[in-house]
Amino acid sequence: MDVAEICKKMKIHQITGPFENEARTVVLKGLEERFGFIDPSYNPDLKDILSSYSREKTMFFVCVFNNAVISTGAVSYEAPGVGRIERMSVLKEYRRGGIAKTMLQHLESWGQQQGYEKVVLETNKSWTSAIEFYKKQQYEFYLAEGDRIHFFKRLV
Repeated sequence: MDVAEICKKMKIHQITGPFENEARTVVLKGLEERFGFIDPSYNPDLKDILSSYSREKTMFFVCVFNNAVISTGAVSYEAPGVGRIERMSVLKEYRRGGIAKTMLQHLESWGQQQGYEKVVLETNKSWTSAIEFYKKQQYEFYLAEGDRIHFFKRLV
């Protein structure tokens, strides 16, 4: 099946208990591909995703295709009027077909519904594919900090 067909059949929705383990696996696989290892102490929010992302104006989403999680993303409260995009990940075999863009648009739309006027995100400076992806989605650089690079996008 080609990516266009997958995009038509996939569904993005709020995470539920049955998808929590799969969502954790998707995020950790992506981190392991980028870093070459996983240190669980860096990811305490993934131990209990449902609780970690149950605060006000905060939500974790999964993209499901054929009853399996293929992508993740979350929006969390950063400051009044500002949301943070995080935990964006797409399984390797589904990349480069628009799934990340669709998830990001979903996160931005949800953030706008929550009253966020701006969203911020960060990624590693060495992750050039992620940086280029966010730039193509009209995210603007605002801070370089150690190994991290920070972006923002106005939603209104």
